[in-house]
Amino acid sequence: MSTYLRRSLGAAFLALTAFGLGSCGADSTAEVATLRYGIDDERNFNRLPQVIAEREGFFAREGLNVEIVNFASSFREPAEGQTAAAADATTVREAMDSGSIHMSRQQLPLLINDVMTGRVSGTYVGVSTPITNSVYFLAVRPEITSFADLRGKVVTITGLHDGITVWTRELLALHGLGKDDVELKVIAGSQARFTCLESGECAAASLAQPAVFQALDAGYQVLGITNAVGPLFYQLDIVNPAWAAANRDAVIKYIRAITAAVAFIQDPANRGEVVRVTMDFMQESEDRTRQMLSYVWDPANRVLPQQPAFNLDDTRDAIALLGKYDVLAPPLPAPERFVDPSYAAAAGQ
Repeated sequence: MSTYLRRSLGAAFLALTAFGLGSCGADSTAEVATLRYGIDDERNFNRLPQVIAEREGFFAREGLNVEIVNFASSFREPAEGQTAAAADATTVREAMDSGSIHMSRQQLPLLINDVMTGRVSGTYVGVSTPITNSVYFLAVRPEITSFADLRGKVVTITGLHDGITVWTRELLALHGLGKDDVELKVIAGSQARFTCLESGECAAASLAQPAVFQALDAGYQVLGITNAVGPLFYQLDIVNPAWAAANRDAVIKYIRAITAAVAFIQDPANRGEVVRVTMDFMQESEDRTRQMLSYVWDPANRVLPQQPAFNLDDTRDAIALLGKYDVLAPPLPAPERFVDPSYAAAAGQ
């Protein structure tokens, strides 16, 4: 468990005396004192609402103790001190299947693909969205000065069913480049995609923060960001529906705390504190941290949700985009198949 999560455990424990959270397995009647949340990318910028919720005491205020359980990633460099904390599982999803963790996060497009293909054994739904639209940058080599210059070149993407890939393809399409106009190369992880850019094998790469700044420092440039394609729906907190139904109060408390953290991040009065927490969490300089946060604070990018309730229209739009790029075949599924809006709705009351 990370240092920043240990700091408030004592205070949170005091609030738990009247609070019971059902056990990891949905069918068990035993009680545990924590909500165990699995991650495999501890220093990911998209975790900022969760980090703020812990650091500013929003979980403790709800009487909820959230324990972060770390897992090794197959393609990311582990953060310092990061270990696979569940002995009975090698991945986050395996831990959820076994019940050793209660909640995790996943891209909506990847969750949809899991459900539609039956790729995973467990059944999961999204109950909240901490990040509506993550910022991904289309970084290009110095000799590329326009989208037209990418014609016939290699563009590295994240994965065929990945939302970042679909949004990058839509960004290219907005500038006149179709599927056959570029060669798409699948590479997992921003750092690995940047390496392809450096080697000259790739002319363009979709990069997250802070990897994009490494590219800029090396003389590469950015042609656009995925947020330009319109309202999207990126990331979900996912749960086993049976477990969530048995622990509804805990799920609602978690969402309330995350919602409070999102409001805290967006409040101009808190920017100094948000910068300080982000610097510590991401281990970046103040200048770099402010640069990263500027994209979050810009309302045009729609990075953070404006309310806890799901926007099902945005969910439908995301599904439609997956259909447009042949990730989904018609008839397109209803958004309610992948999300349960009732928890977020209750959290907002």
